[in-house]
Amino acid sequence: MRKFIFAIVAFVVLASVGMIFYVRIFSVVKPQLTTTLREIVPEKIDGWTITEQPLAETEGMRQYVGDFLKFDQYISRIFRKGDLEVVFYTAYWEPGGKTPFDAGGHNPDSCWVNFGWTREARNFAVSGHKIEGRELLPYEFGIYTKDDTTQPVIFWHLINGVPFRYEDQKLGWSEGLAGAVDRVGVRVEDFKRFGLNQRREQMFIRISFPNQDMEKVWANPDFRDLLLSVDRLGIFKDTPWK
Repeated sequence: MRKFIFAIVAFVVLASVGMIFYVRIFSVVKPQLTTTLREIVPEKIDGWTITEQPLAETEGMRQYVGDFLKFDQYISRIFRKGDLEVVFYTAYWEPGGKTPFDAGGHNPDSCWVNFGWTREARNFAVSGHKIEGRELLPYEFGIYTKDDTTQPVIFWHLINGVPFRYEDQKLGWSEGLAGAVDRVGVRVEDFKRFGLNQRREQMFIRISFPNQDMEKVWANPDFRDLLLSVDRLGIFKDTPWK
């Protein structure tokens, strides 16, 4: 009986290892994105002040974020023009990098909430928004507060160029075993969506507006022009990654 149980366990382990190697070696495809983020996101725009933004407030946190996310490219900048302030962040993973679960772990509902922000409002998969007749891909929207700052946020998590849906997103996360158990359901859902190959090409685009009125932001032609200038990120339906 023990030999039979041992044989079953060994088979399961070998099959699991075999599937991992198959996914890692044979399921990786060429990236769709062939342009670097620095070529897509402008460093200079007439009339705008553009500054680089650290990934986190402290060196220790920046090291943690970099080690945790392990992105292949990223851009983090603040765009200012008149009364308009736009905090623009995007990260990119080539095929074979992070899983959707891991790449999406720094969305505001998780990362920001864990670091003291309170979610005041949330809309999922907002669709139908057009700029100059061009429709944006469905985006996630939320409003978060901390101390004296109210920060509306829009973001996209694109997997092979398609928006990831966040309806089941919980607030924050727990560490250790409790957190792993709490997130089992999310990983099961990802397996249903993406199958064995979880390491897809991905991009995370987050745009926030400290203490800004979103109605005024959307009506501002300078902000609309800014979004149009980064259309190669794939945020418009008529312009996929390239």
